[in-house]
Amino acid sequence: MKRILLGITGIEVSELSFGTLIFSKFQADMSPEEARPSLTRALELGINFFDTAQSYGTQNHLHLAIASTNSEVIIATKTRAKTRKEARKVYEESVRELGRERIDIYLLHLIDSAEDLTNRREALDFFIELKKKGLIRAIGASVHKVEAARIMAVQPEIDVLFPMINSQGLGIIDGSASDMIEVCKLAKTHRKGLYAMKPLAGGHLGGSPQKAFKFLRDTGIFDSICVGMKSPAEVEMNVAIFEGREVAHETVAQVETVSRTLKIYDFCIGCGKCVNACNQGALSLDLSNVDESKGKKGQSLVDITKCILCGYCAEVCPKFAIRVI
Repeated sequence: MKRILLGITGIEVSELSFGTLIFSKFQADMSPEEARPSLTRALELGINFFDTAQSYGTQNHLHLAIASTNSEVIIATKTRAKTRKEARKVYEESVRELGRERIDIYLLHLIDSAEDLTNRREALDFFIELKKKGLIRAIGASVHKVEAARIMAVQPEIDVLFPMINSQGLGIIDGSASDMIEVCKLAKTHRKGLYAMKPLAGGHLGGSPQKAFKFLRDTGIFDSICVGMKSPAEVEMNVAIFEGREVAHETVAQVETVSRTLKIYDFCIGCGKCVNACNQGALSLDLSNVDESKGKKGQSLVDITKCILCGYCAEVCPKFAIRVI
């Protein structure tokens, strides 16, 4: 697997990176033991870069998988912490759950605007202090918006940018794929490391992964492309694509071909928290579906054509009525 330097961080990462959201309670809800075969296969095939987040609950999954490897493993994790106190807590949690003495890359999770960055300044300053002490190697930010990416592209404290980008621009809230690519070029001129999020747009482009990956690779911008891989067969297929090898027929046969979707169960109480959390405009509230005896104010509905299966709606659901399946 080809290795590329992530900007000027000095961190060398595999061109294909592994996103662990797929294992979280918001998606496949797999235990560390269930996820281990896919993660172990990735390590065997040369993937050394893994992405997680404090909210995913998958840091323990990585700890279990990497405990027995002698290979250098690079882990990026993320937080929505705003205060210094919160940032310290999540950092200590990450070190403990990952079983690491330091964190390779800590990202501000889903920066939305200049105001959002200001609100998280305490957390950023704390991570800067940890970086100076050698306890964090690089600081980054994940973004779904072009304007947010533009802001982070020129922030001197930010070493790594993790943007939403795919050939159709699906999931980008305020622009197109070409808009995001132009901003990523700007980030590149500021010597940021870049790795791409949602190259298959939550499965919408999964019918032709070769084409989807080629689009991003041909830009020459991204140091790594991050993909969630539920099974060892998916790992083998994607590695073969990145290495320019023909995918074995038996591997194709093992890869799940059933499209994933967002399921909202009937015990949804219609609180609307998921609607507010969805920045894709994919969720709405049916206020005609009411059952006062059960405290049901309505029923959330999903427009699957807009949904990118990010799982952020499931994260805020108080009744765990939402699942990516």
